[in-house]
Amino acid sequence: MRLFDHKWPLPPWRGWVLAIGLGFVILGPLPHSPLRPTLVQAQALRPELRDPFLADPLEDDPRDPLLPMPLVDRPLSPLELLALEADLDERLQAAEALLAAGQDDEAIALWLQDVRLRRLLGVDAELAAMQRLAPRLRDRNATESLQLLSLRLEVVQAALAAADSLTPERQLLLADTYRQLGNSPAAIALHQDLAEQAQAAGNLRQYQTQLETVADLEARQFAFAAAATAYGDLADLAQTAENQRDETRYLKARIHNLEQGQRLEPALEAQQRLLALYTADESQWPLIPPLQHQMAQNYRALGNLDTASRSYQAAYINAIDQDQFNVAAEAIRELADLYKTLERWADVRYLYEQLILVEQQAFSAYGLMDAFDQLGQLYELIDDPEAALEAYREGLILARHLNHRQDYFEMQIDRLTEETT
Repeated sequence: MRLFDHKWPLPPWRGWVLAIGLGFVILGPLPHSPLRPTLVQAQALRPELRDPFLADPLEDDPRDPLLPMPLVDRPLSPLELLALEADLDERLQAAEALLAAGQDDEAIALWLQDVRLRRLLGVDAELAAMQRLAPRLRDRNATESLQLLSLRLEVVQAALAAADSLTPERQLLLADTYRQLGNSPAAIALHQDLAEQAQAAGNLRQYQTQLETVADLEARQFAFAAAATAYGDLADLAQTAENQRDETRYLKARIHNLEQGQRLEPALEAQQRLLALYTADESQWPLIPPLQHQMAQNYRALGNLDTASRSYQAAYINAIDQDQFNVAAEAIRELADLYKTLERWADVRYLYEQLILVEQQAFSAYGLMDAFDQLGQLYELIDDPEAALEAYREGLILARHLNHRQDYFEMQIDRLTEETT
């Protein structure tokens, strides 16, 4: 079973590694390490903004006033870290006061410094601060601040990997943080890796969960081809498990993404597979006419007019059988338009006559009025003004009843009457 048809290239990158011990962090240089490209690399941050944020807070000159000033170079003690945490919580309250006073930039600056200093409390504390801050930055369109956090998160990820501490649980946490920061490619990469791990371990439930997340994230960032591929893998997995409900759901999602990406041939292949599932289950038969109508539209868009014609006919016949008159009427209209391009006028006339019957069954006065209008236009086109007049008169009766488009039908009738006298 294939997993993904696409991979991101892995460019070189240098940064800073975190040596992780006892839950606390110490900055040090990171050797050459591949990372996937992110929005941060695509939109380079200004060095004067990026470098101070990534730097070790213990190396700042002057130091943040919340940090102690020991006489010798040493890590912060547990008591100092507890005090720092309490002080940071108080500073967050100060940021809220700035926000209430309309000083958003000053509040954001405190928030970012809070994240910087919480890295001294450990990875989990830093990630929690990022997740807490991300939605507030998004609400304020603070793009550069979100990019800073995303870039810092890459450093954390590389450090965890270098320390062999990038467990599946941490991968999930990192992926969720990337997602909240708006860095979907990085989140997708982590979920892809988790899916591959699960597949290799034979854990199909976890594989399905991670792959579904990948598909959803890809679709949300309009990567329709990638999303369609993932949903196709999910549909295959559901088929193997004989889970028709999931297979149907994933096929519909695959079709949607393929159509959004204008990949109509594979969309039709998936639709044929979906049609077979519907046909085999009587409870799903009401879903067949809309699907056949959708398939007809795709065949027509591909220029396969013969197959499109057959699909339209099947759609409106089955729709009438299911009392789905709206679907039937739309399929008839579109098939009539197709036949107009082929100048099959007798077929067009027959279809409009069928459309009138369908709209009568649907008790759709507006649809019926439009059908008489279309029929009148057709009769004019094939040079039968008397029949056109009759159709327009029927349309006028409905237009007066609906108080809608009376002037149009009266104008058509007056014009044709003058031309025929």
